[in-house]
Amino acid sequence: MASVNTQFSIAVHVLAAIAHYETSFTSEVLAGSVNANPIFVKRILAKLSKAKLVKATVGKAGGYALTKNPKSISLLDISHAVNPPSVFAIHTYEKKEWCVVSNNIKEVMGEVLVGTEKAVENDLKQTTLADVVSKIRSKSR
Repeated sequence: MASVNTQFSIAVHVLAAIAHYETSFTSEVLAGSVNANPIFVKRILAKLSKAKLVKATVGKAGGYALTKNPKSISLLDISHAVNPPSVFAIHTYEKKEWCVVSNNIKEVMGEVLVGTEKAVENDLKQTTLADVVSKIRSKSR
């Protein structure tokens, strides 16, 4: 089975927690919410910080807070911050000259990949962090 990259969903999770509770949290608390290794969550928070989606404050009352209103953060912004892998990969096996499929599959699948990525980007662009928090709140009633 292929490995799965969870950075995007974890990034959305920690940002949704900050947005939902409208406060800042330490990376340890956020890691507890995700139930993931704190070092892994810190790496994701560093990417979110670099993308200016969160800011870190140090000290006793320190933690991570949003830099923008959740309505102005799209899932595409979050995706770009963590740079998840492509939706799928195209194999790199050599072509077999005697096979028409082998000679054309990479180009055809490349076109499919571009279309799929555009569709995913359009969907992520239309969904905000506020939308995610709203859906979470509606499910918790």
